[in-house]
Amino acid sequence: MTAAIIGGMDRLQPHYQKEAKKAGYKLKMFTGTENTINERIGNIDLLIIFTGKVSHCAKKSAMNAARSENIPVMMCHSCGVSTLRECLTNPHCPLSSS
Repeated sequence: MTAAIIGGMDRLQPHYQKEAKKAGYKLKMFTGTENTINERIGNIDLLIIFTGKVSHCAKKSAMNAARSENIPVMMCHSCGVSTLRECLTNPHCPLSSS
């Protein structure tokens, strides 16, 4: 399965990748500064938006793209590695196997 993160911190990307791999996900990461996030998301199974690190415009664009493709979305204010781990293993995650 593939998940995408909108927001987050560039310096944590290797740690995000490691946590996603542990949870069985391939991960795409966007900082939220890209102009065409909705076009670059591609084929994903889950969208995670770290709302504390992304513009309202980027969030809205990503939400619209996910909605049009029926992609589940999880939003978290924090952007730490433990937050990602929680999102991917949370029993309320639409795709969680836990």
